[in-house]
Amino acid sequence: MSITIHSLFPTGIGFTSFEAGFTKKQKNFILTQEKNPNAGNITSKDRYLHKSKILNNFYSFCSDSINKYFQEIYQPKHEVSLRITQMWANYTEKNQYHHSHEHPNSFLSAVFYLQCTNGEDRIFFNKKDYRQLEIYSENLNQFNSPNWFYPVEENLLIIFPSNVNHNVEPVKFDKPRISISMNTFPVGKLGDYGHCTECILK
Repeated sequence: MSITIHSLFPTGIGFTSFEAGFTKKQKNFILTQEKNPNAGNITSKDRYLHKSKILNNFYSFCSDSINKYFQEIYQPKHEVSLRITQMWANYTEKNQYHHSHEHPNSFLSAVFYLQCTNGEDRIFFNKKDYRQLEIYSENLNQFNSPNWFYPVEENLLIIFPSNVNHNVEPVKFDKPRISISMNTFPVGKLGDYGHCTECILK
């Protein structure tokens, strides 16, 4: 007997590379940011890095990539795009980690890996839905797994819905992991006038 299984309502995770890469001046700008403690690691005190002129080309790359993902996945009927609302850096030293979390007040989020151990560092995405029955699986796949990870590499940008829970394991190597996170929010026409759901954001 054969059975056909479809993937219904999947969650899109976008991947793209910043081919231009950071200049030494740009990387030094990120490295020398004033820092704040975070749960498991350290973040930049500045949460509006996208407003820094030194990162103009990086900001354009991120904005263009996020909006390409948005257009391809959502294919909006009305004129609407996403604007980056906040951008900050994360610094994770050996034995530090990035705690499990989501991004409130954001539609899509993204994380860029400026420095990491290619192929060894990885990001986890976690299911947070209630599991009424605990059934252990012999082989994990994207249907039955409570979490799924992707290996990361330098200059990689990962885009995902902001309500998707994610975390990063403790760094096992001497090389610190440096990433840049960002949030977005829609600009334009949401909903529909006739259905009493219209909301125009400028």
